[in-house]
Amino acid sequence: MGRISTSSSFAFFFIVIMLSLYLPFALARSSLPSASNPHDLLSVVAAKQVGSWPCCDKCGFCTKSFPPLCNCLDLHPLCPPECKSCVEEDQNPALSADAPRKYRCEDVIVNFCKYTCTSASVLNQ
Repeated sequence: MGRISTSSSFAFFFIVIMLSLYLPFALARSSLPSASNPHDLLSVVAAKQVGSWPCCDKCGFCTKSFPPLCNCLDLHPLCPPECKSCVEEDQNPALSADAPRKYRCEDVIVNFCKYTCTSASVLNQ
């Protein structure tokens, strides 16, 4: 009498799995490329070239979703114009006040860490 049918338990697990797959996309929706903004889509396509954005040399985190949503910890003199959430990193107080400012893009983007910004030979020097 108190048994749950196989079909209702399957439906429950199916809904849980679908929601867990959708959640990372829902949380980072504002940072995902969209068909309504062709510049977002072009930036993802252009990333296949070394040095184009979005690219990352120091990956922060990636979700386990497919494709992964990632953020990057690279510091730059300026954020790329495509970046939606640019933050200035705190400077070391021991540095002089006129030290160059560094910025990091906080966007969470599909496959952000897939392509490097600099070639491997430059990173190994």
